[in-house]
Amino acid sequence: MVLASQQPEHANRPRRSDASWTDCIHRPWVILISLLPLLAIDALGIARVAGSPDTLARRQLHGLLGFFDVPPTLAMASTICIIGAILLTWHLLQRDPWRLRPLAPPGIALEGAAWAIPLLILSYLFSSATLAASTTSESIAALPMVDRMLVSIAAGLDEELIFRMAGIALLHTVLVNIIGLKQATGTMLAIAGTAVLFSWYHDPELSNMPQLVFTLLAGIYLGVIYVLRGFGTVVWAHVLYDVVVTATLP
Repeated sequence: MVLASQQPEHANRPRRSDASWTDCIHRPWVILISLLPLLAIDALGIARVAGSPDTLARRQLHGLLGFFDVPPTLAMASTICIIGAILLTWHLLQRDPWRLRPLAPPGIALEGAAWAIPLLILSYLFSSATLAASTTSESIAALPMVDRMLVSIAAGLDEELIFRMAGIALLHTVLVNIIGLKQATGTMLAIAGTAVLFSWYHDPELSNMPQLVFTLLAGIYLGVIYVLRGFGTVVWAHVLYDVVVTATLP
């Protein structure tokens, strides 16, 4: 589930200490460490109450896992398990070192915060709310603040896993490896295709044009962040955007 453009340079060779910042934040072990606070809070939210707030993406993922007879307890933590398994497997296959720059994980979170700012500006232009399907401003506003934060974190993790990590990689594979398009063309079309799906996913009835346009633009924007800055950065950008929006609801 990794694009060629996201592979660190000399992926299977010993790393030099002067590796670039971009190379560093694309490494799976660094990404996993940067996401640990979000994964831990998500896990605590799942454990806190059996009916804790979730997202449409998570319910659909649970339904798919249930079809394959995955135990309900494990399905509840499916996003955490899948993200951890993918990043650890990617790390081991690349034979990356376990050491990391101490500032890299918090740096990814800070980058995510910076990338969230244009998304917030864009959202106010369209009077749009959270990037969490099946939720509305009214339903979010009715929740306690803790539950609002849990929905924000769950949406960032679930939707970035499905639409960016899995969606872009799968579309890119079809377009480049099967159809035979160039890498750059395949990447651009994969970003656009997942953005269209992302927009439809948030409004399947196509009833709210401002919401559709905003989520389409947001999907393209998040796709570009994913390709250029990695999975950790795009998750933090998505989560922090939702946190700000849900925290400021009346």
